[in-house]
Amino acid sequence: MLLFPVAVAHIIYRKLNRITFLNMPLNLFGKKGSKGIDYKARLEHKLYLARENPEPVFDLSDCDLKTVPSGIYSLCRVFRKEALYLQENHLSSLAGGGSLNDLTLLQILDLHSNSFVHLPNEIGCLKNLRVLNLSSNQLKLLPDSIGQLERLHILNASSNHLKTLPKSMGNLWRLKQLDLRNNKHLQQLPASLAQANSLSELMLDHDRFTHPPANVVEQGVVAIMQFLAEELGVEYSSPSELRAESPEQLRPDSVMDWEEKDRSFQAKILQLERLKEQKQQELLSLERDMEEHQKKELQLQTVRKSNTGRLLEDLIEQQNRLESEIHRIQQDREVERLKLINHLQEVEKTADSMISQLMALNASRDSKQLQQLLEMEQQEEQQLLNIAQAQYQSYQRKDVINAMEALLEEECLREKKLREYEEGRAEVTRTLLSQQMESDRQLEEMLNVQGQVQTQLVGRLQKDEELQRAAVGALLERSDARCWSLVHQVAIVESQLAALTAVEMERRKLEMSEQMMELSEKRVVLSALLMDLLAQQAERRQQLLNTLTEMERRRWVEEEAENQDGDFWLRQYQRLLDSRPTNLMELERTLDPLLANHLVLAGVIHCLPFLARWLGSTEDLQNITEDKLREAGVTLHENRAAILQAIKLYLEEQEIASRKLQEEAETPRPGSAVQPSAPPADDEGGGVSTMPTAECVVCMDDKCEVIFVPCGHMCTCIKCAELVQECPMCRSQIERKIRAILP
Repeated sequence: MLLFPVAVAHIIYRKLNRITFLNMPLNLFGKKGSKGIDYKARLEHKLYLARENPEPVFDLSDCDLKTVPSGIYSLCRVFRKEALYLQENHLSSLAGGGSLNDLTLLQILDLHSNSFVHLPNEIGCLKNLRVLNLSSNQLKLLPDSIGQLERLHILNASSNHLKTLPKSMGNLWRLKQLDLRNNKHLQQLPASLAQANSLSELMLDHDRFTHPPANVVEQGVVAIMQFLAEELGVEYSSPSELRAESPEQLRPDSVMDWEEKDRSFQAKILQLERLKEQKQQELLSLERDMEEHQKKELQLQTVRKSNTGRLLEDLIEQQNRLESEIHRIQQDREVERLKLINHLQEVEKTADSMISQLMALNASRDSKQLQQLLEMEQQEEQQLLNIAQAQYQSYQRKDVINAMEALLEEECLREKKLREYEEGRAEVTRTLLSQQMESDRQLEEMLNVQGQVQTQLVGRLQKDEELQRAAVGALLERSDARCWSLVHQVAIVESQLAALTAVEMERRKLEMSEQMMELSEKRVVLSALLMDLLAQQAERRQQLLNTLTEMERRRWVEEEAENQDGDFWLRQYQRLLDSRPTNLMELERTLDPLLANHLVLAGVIHCLPFLARWLGSTEDLQNITEDKLREAGVTLHENRAAILQAIKLYLEEQEIASRKLQEEAETPRPGSAVQPSAPPADDEGGGVSTMPTAECVVCMDDKCEVIFVPCGHMCTCIKCAELVQECPMCRSQIERKIRAILP
């Protein structure tokens, strides 16, 4: 007979205790049996989980059950459940759930913390049962059929009222753990228990037992089993000795099959424990959701009650106002009716008095005259009644007319407001049109004034020698390749500083401080480069001014030699225009900004005049060779190599851009727009790339246009730059402020 190791029994017992602890009522719902727990909803939820969940666990613990629900055992058989948890209820019998024969697949049955007094004899039908927990009940004895549970490994019968144990306990030859603590009336163990040779853990109350005696009980399981074996007249073999025996001396079952079953059982125990924890978490989340739902319902009910109360108060107030108004109107009508009745009574009294007087005065007259008088009196009375009725109808007519007048006044007022609104809207429309016409007129006047000013400037340029000299200097500077190169380089450095400042501001927003030092070093290097380029630009301008001074010095010599008078600077301007190549004159308008950037980065922008003949088309640029550059006048090999590399990079970018345009044209998307491959040309900067700009960090209204030296930050507009002496971003002292020319 191959038995479980003792360690496996300990693991099963600890996991069973842990499952028992997890199934205790949660503090979230109060104590067990409190009115705050909806046991019916909990039972329905667990029945739903048992049907829908493929795990072999049927958990009905802590559902306030007094009887097992009908059909539970057949459900265990249909869904092939291997564990049934009925603990923490008020069960006193297993009847009601069906036939126990349907629980033949059951391996774990937990009935602790219930009200069982006895177990049915059909408990022996659970042939595959391995764990049976009967603790914390009111059992007085165990049925003899419990000895039929040959696969039982753990039996917990603690905290009951047992007096004796059945002799069939000796048939539990696989039993490893037996807990009999807290049974006050249990004082003897049956001698047949010695036949359960696999028993390795026996928990008893030492001071209560008389058979075996207390001194034997204190010595442990082996001493107890040996004492019972001697009394029974058999030889006792400990579990370790049984494991050392040959397989032929074991039970008929196969050794390998049994070991495999033991491992699978242990895995199922672990799986059941994980499943139990998962179910407990799901139950916790469900109960939390239910509590939150109840809270929301209470809040909604409170809000609804308050709204209902306010609505009732408003209705009552309106009803009171209507009743008071109706009461007032009724009182007015009652007063008028009383007045009319009094008037009629007075008229009747007058008529009666007149009739009586006439009858007294004319008693002697004949009946014909009396009849005439009576008829006259009746006619007068009828006239008075008609007059009273006409007055009453006039009162009613006045009320109707007053109501109609009020309604007509309201309609007139509404039409008047509507007419005023239409007139106001028409007036606003006329005002806007007049403003638009006025702005167009002012714009036309400004254009006329600008044309006149331009005409005056041209005339003044012809007459003013200083302006002519300045024009010659400007043309000389624009014709100078070195100045153009410096302008492009300054623009690129400024755009890079602006880009670094924008990146640094974004990284500060995102709190990316690990790359700030690298950006700071780049800014310092670019600031130094910008200062160097500005110094070179100033030096080049001074050289050009010296050239103008030299031309001024030669002016007098030429005028004396050629006998010319005036228009010297105009002749120099025309000479410069004539000396420039034809293609170079249109170079500033036709040059691709992307090609200019590549030439600047390669350091050969000063060689641009030599390339003017090939800048007309892309095919000409592709055919440029080193020999052609040498023939054009580019003497240095380094300059020729740099020009060829810049043109190669430019053509590659053009090819990529054209391929993207072709792909977008083949797969058009609604609302999409094709973006140009290169940025638009700049009229003053010679076609530099678009400078990234950000909002001023001081006013946050205008764009950043000023670069601070030496830190290199471009973070303020022109107005705010005049007000600060330290950089708003790095707090460094500002030595120089350079305005960047935005594209």
